[in-house]
Amino acid sequence: MKKAFYFAIAFLLMVTISSCLGEAADKLKEVKETVSNTTTLVKEARKAENSIELLKNKVSLTNEELKTWLPKTIGDLERSGFKVGSTGYANVASVEGTYESQKQGPRLKVVVMDGAGPTGSIMMTGLGMASKMEMEEENENKHQKTVTVNGTKAMQTYHKKRFETALQFVYDNRFGVMVNGIQMEPAETWSMVEQLNLKQLSELAE
Repeated sequence: MKKAFYFAIAFLLMVTISSCLGEAADKLKEVKETVSNTTTLVKEARKAENSIELLKNKVSLTNEELKTWLPKTIGDLERSGFKVGSTGYANVASVEGTYESQKQGPRLKVVVMDGAGPTGSIMMTGLGMASKMEMEEENENKHQKTVTVNGTKAMQTYHKKRFETALQFVYDNRFGVMVNGIQMEPAETWSMVEQLNLKQLSELAE
């Protein structure tokens, strides 16, 4: 009887110690992640200073140039509307396009802002820092994380119940790009990004 009693006590102690060790490991992991993100933030802040200096004295593309660049079709989707200069930020050239199929199905919204100039440079720097932070979060409604696809690092958010993907990134250290794929999974949305011909924007800015 005593042996059984001592065995039970020993077992409870092992469970308690194991639990404490598990909690300690989790805390250590959190600390490491925090330190890693803080270090990344410091590095990105230093890069940000250089980016602002490089961009603030550059001449932005005009809204007309951005409108001319905006594709009329992306994949099987046709452009159903567009807006220029409507981001709400003073002196920041921007264009927004919406795309859909002739019958009900996937839809796409694309917003591009030129980060050249005093205001745009600060905006692009903040956007770039946010998309470069290493993070991942998931719950029953969404899955959000930083990803790198074809050399582009972005903040990717997949809304599970809405079946919608949102991408946010800076292209060529200058252009802020936000893409919303409605009724699209992340892979489908990225395939649309590949057809945007963002390289042409950089060529226009040269």
